[in-house]
Amino acid sequence: MATAFTNSEMKASLLQIINERNQLRVELMHAKSAIIELENQNLEYDRLLSNALSHLQAYEPKPTVTATPKTSWIGTWQCSSDYPQLAPIEKAWANGWLQKALNQIPAMLDREDLGPHHLINSRLLYSALLQSTGANLQQALANAEEAVTMAVDLRLQELAAKGQFHRALCYHYLGEFANARWCFVLSSSVNESTKECRQKAEENLRGLPEGHSQRSVSADFKFYCDSNVDEFVRSV
Repeated sequence: MATAFTNSEMKASLLQIINERNQLRVELMHAKSAIIELENQNLEYDRLLSNALSHLQAYEPKPTVTATPKTSWIGTWQCSSDYPQLAPIEKAWANGWLQKALNQIPAMLDREDLGPHHLINSRLLYSALLQSTGANLQQALANAEEAVTMAVDLRLQELAAKGQFHRALCYHYLGEFANARWCFVLSSSVNESTKECRQKAEENLRGLPEGHSQRSVSADFKFYCDSNVDEFVRSV
């Protein structure tokens, strides 16, 4: 009787183990299905991300080629007719060889046999080239500042205004719209095209939230005018 009871108990235990095993098999099948589903989702996400990256790369601007020299410099500010030494640089840029043009500039700036008009225009051309790369805006601004300083010191009003325009572009690309606006104002004697640029800077300036640091000119901004005028325009 005891042996029969033991056998019955063992049989029940075996049946329980079999049931648990079957249950585990079912759970494993569900888990496997879930894993397969997750893997398929990951593959789909990879496909979507790859497509998105391809589209972004297709629309990403090429830093070594500029689409704007004919309007930003070549069409408006080119000066090789007056300063033939700059002709190879302007020609290289106009043909899309931006890096070649950049490589020729340092030697031009180091020449001591050229007059101030030539040197100022060389600085401004260098600034325009650096603006075109989009990656050296601080250096572009520094060259424009140097050109304006030289022109103001030598009382070359037209070149000073031309320099202010390129200075304004640098500030605008840097997002410093208050500085850009005043530079466009100071360059207004150059030509009528500066009016549109100034209006764009003012639109961007109005779009900044109240209290934004760029809503007013920076502390180190130079107006190149006497102290009374400087204090007045800073308060505007």
